[in-house]
Amino acid sequence: MKPVLILGAGINGAAVARDLALNGIPVCIVDTGDVAGGATSRSSRLIHGGLRYLEYRDTELVRESLVERERLLKLAPHFVKPLRLTIPVKRHFGGLWAGFVRFSGLARTPIGKHLLKLGRGPRGLLAIKAGLMMYDRLARSDTLPSHNVCRATWPHPHPKPDDVHSTRSGMIDGPRWLCSYSDAQIEFPERFVLAMLEDARRAAEATGVMFDVLPYHRSFSSDSSSEISIVPVADNPSATEFRSPRTITPSTIINATGAWGDRTLEALGVREKQLFAGTKGSHLFTSHPPLVDALNGNGIYAEANDGRLVFILPCAGGVLIGTTDEPFVDDPGGAVATPDEVDYLLQMVQDVFPNVGLTIDQVSMHHAGVRPLPKCDGGTASAIPRGHSIEESKLNGIPVLTLIGGKLTTCRSLAEEVCKSIFTMQNLTRSQDTTVRLIPGAKDVQQNSPSAKQLTELARQYNLHVDQVAVVWSLIGNRFDEVFASRDATRRDVTDARDQDDFLTGTNIPKTFVRWSINREWCTKLEDLVERRLMLIFKSHVRRTTLYELGRELVKAGRLDESQLNMEVDTVCNRLQKFYGKTVTMD
Repeated sequence: MKPVLILGAGINGAAVARDLALNGIPVCIVDTGDVAGGATSRSSRLIHGGLRYLEYRDTELVRESLVERERLLKLAPHFVKPLRLTIPVKRHFGGLWAGFVRFSGLARTPIGKHLLKLGRGPRGLLAIKAGLMMYDRLARSDTLPSHNVCRATWPHPHPKPDDVHSTRSGMIDGPRWLCSYSDAQIEFPERFVLAMLEDARRAAEATGVMFDVLPYHRSFSSDSSSEISIVPVADNPSATEFRSPRTITPSTIINATGAWGDRTLEALGVREKQLFAGTKGSHLFTSHPPLVDALNGNGIYAEANDGRLVFILPCAGGVLIGTTDEPFVDDPGGAVATPDEVDYLLQMVQDVFPNVGLTIDQVSMHHAGVRPLPKCDGGTASAIPRGHSIEESKLNGIPVLTLIGGKLTTCRSLAEEVCKSIFTMQNLTRSQDTTVRLIPGAKDVQQNSPSAKQLTELARQYNLHVDQVAVVWSLIGNRFDEVFASRDATRRDVTDARDQDDFLTGTNIPKTFVRWSINREWCTKLEDLVERRLMLIFKSHVRRTTLYELGRELVKAGRLDESQLNMEVDTVCNRLQKFYGKTVTMD
């Protein structure tokens, strides 16, 4: 059987690869960068129905997203966790005109921009309550509580009304109501993608079909034949096993390169029209204790001065703030958060929490990603549909399916739709369903986070410290046996002082896990470990010594030549500064 060639190893490409492999179809997934290196790693990290989509009458999208949210809470409880969000409200009747313009569809037309200006003002309680009631009705959740509305008076468990505050001119001090509702969050979608690819690999190994994941490679059609050449990108420093060029004849090509979709089609020679018009979304991350305390483990969904809805979310022990929504026409790989965007998000936090004192000095990281949205004429950026679609074309007789739109929440259902098209084209029948299949690491997980007792038991079982167990759980869930089964079983008191040789400097990550990740998780470069395997990007400080330790592990694994170590460390330092505003700590 000819393989399916998937271009793009982000959330959607990985979901499609998993579905195909589970159904016995050979797969080759190729990416010019790393696994989950695009918009997947630059998202708001929410698994949600999209409350604001109801304003645009996108009820089918919201319903599909809410169904998928419920599935992911059950199938990936180690990654996807419930999150309670609060909307601070100041007015009773505000936003009705703008709501009418959006709900009528006029906001997606050129005249809509002007109509929205006529009714500019914050959304009021009436409009928000109507949206929340519809949201709960569409969700019909048996796991998450429905919305509630209360007066903003103390005491209130979430959040303190003294802290939820706005300083916009013309407004009374503080909100009059707090509207709370349920959604979910995935702190590390990068790790979720890796887990899906692992599931695909296991399925392929069980059935004996081809399954290849080739990061830092590009594919192209060199002539009029049906053969596709796959070669490493020029700066790929990895070992020979990753460098070998190859040629395949795919049955179908899936263009899952997201915001790069038009560029991919152009490189293949099959672009007929512009399909994408991405918008850039920027985020800030901070570990500022007063803001962490103010959130108290919950999120805020607040309205900025320009009418945009902005999230302030607990994430990875700190706070994630986002997002902007600006048209972006350049190479998505070069997107960065501009000073104006950073100031915009900082001001938003200041408006909501004027007493926490968040400044640029407390921001430990910021980044920007480009959403793979469809090209639409007229309207505002926020009015562009957030659903997904599939565009079909041909390359020398090979079907090319381009995935447009999509988001973290609906990756499974989008993959199911794509695979249905492939099954139809190849006269195949689905044998495995992903609606009830657990994501690796979810087995025997009864709750979203392990209890202190579970942490202690795992530490004793695998000769680890409880701090090590906690960080590994956040990365792979309950897969300890895969990583530590061969570890020396000699028991020790897990409360003793840590053996520093077992830890990556400046972290609680066991070096055993680092080596396992390098050898098992398609790790090629030092940046892969820092940004998308070990999630060090969320640490307040990254030490240069830590980068050298990781680089030496790559050298030992044959992924990096020792002569390139210093240059690779310098490259990562420069990259962290350019794309994340993050300065590596010198020891």
